[in-house]
Amino acid sequence: MGIYRRGNIFWMSKTINGILYRKSTETESKMRARAIYEEWTTQLKESVRTGKPVVTTVKTEPKPAMTFSELADKYLEFTAKRLKSHSRLKSFIKNLINRFGDKPLDDFSLEDIEDIQGDILKKGQSAAYANRLVVITKIMFNRALDWELVSEDVIKRLKKCKLLRGEIKRLRYLSEEEAEKLLFNCEPHLKPFVITALNTGMRKSEILGLTWDRIDLKNRIILLDKTKNGERRELPVNDTLYQTLSGLTRHLKTDYVFYNPQTLKPYHDFKKPFLKALSKSHILDFHFHDLRHTFASWLVMKGADLTTVKELLGHKDIKMTLRYAHLAPAHIKKAVGMLDKKISSADLKIHKKFTMEVNKKI
Repeated sequence: MGIYRRGNIFWMSKTINGILYRKSTETESKMRARAIYEEWTTQLKESVRTGKPVVTTVKTEPKPAMTFSELADKYLEFTAKRLKSHSRLKSFIKNLINRFGDKPLDDFSLEDIEDIQGDILKKGQSAAYANRLVVITKIMFNRALDWELVSEDVIKRLKKCKLLRGEIKRLRYLSEEEAEKLLFNCEPHLKPFVITALNTGMRKSEILGLTWDRIDLKNRIILLDKTKNGERRELPVNDTLYQTLSGLTRHLKTDYVFYNPQTLKPYHDFKKPFLKALSKSHILDFHFHDLRHTFASWLVMKGADLTTVKELLGHKDIKMTLRYAHLAPAHIKKAVGMLDKKISSADLKIHKKFTMEVNKKI
């Protein structure tokens, strides 16, 4: 239903044969606006069919149509305290603002969204990046619909845009030898940070914000309240991590586990020392987040089931964890071996039954 609010008044829009029609309902009641919309669309279709003049407006809109830039500001304000990835989201939306600027929301078409994909690929950038921009745009427009800032006709047009195929799901993890080299080349203040990542699979933001009241060394548990998906997560502390955490110096003036001893404030990032350690270890194409992949990959390769890995990583959907499934060849062979045993056992029973029948006849 193409109903949206402009000021206090509801407006309606309908696209027929590629032409967009708009008209004010002249009412502040959404229920009344819906009834007017149904009657108007019926008359509109009949007018188009018979060729009669179509009256699209009855008065000047009380307020200019919202632009994409205005929606972007409103959406970023909305996500500021709701999404952990807000700061990263801003960079993507900035790209979209540069592209669409003051374009009215009601004027968006399928072609506008598909052009994003084409331009990104022409620049030699990845399909994954193009898909991310498309997804963010769709999410923003869906939120605009909830806020009654755009009509459903626009949403229907944008939904037709399909994501690009061929997106490569990156999965880089360290071998045990690479991990040993990396830890050997880490600076003293960085090493505990990397050990924590390798033995818990925690995200960088989770480790940077880790406080001692979240750690129970007696029961060997780390409790995470503030996670990316908003759900609590309990992580066991193994012997390696226990020894590491027990050896850290705690300060009475800060509760953070990893803090700058000069300022007593939590570290903002470990990017430079981490890159330096990678360089010394001759490890290429590796990011800090890949330590999380390493944690999950090692678990699967050592026999952990995917459901357990999902819980430890804090994935909401098992589909996110399935990317590690191919790392469990031993379990795949074992499963096929079980089938082989069943078939062999069935063949043996048939053979014995056949032999007994033959002996009876003899």
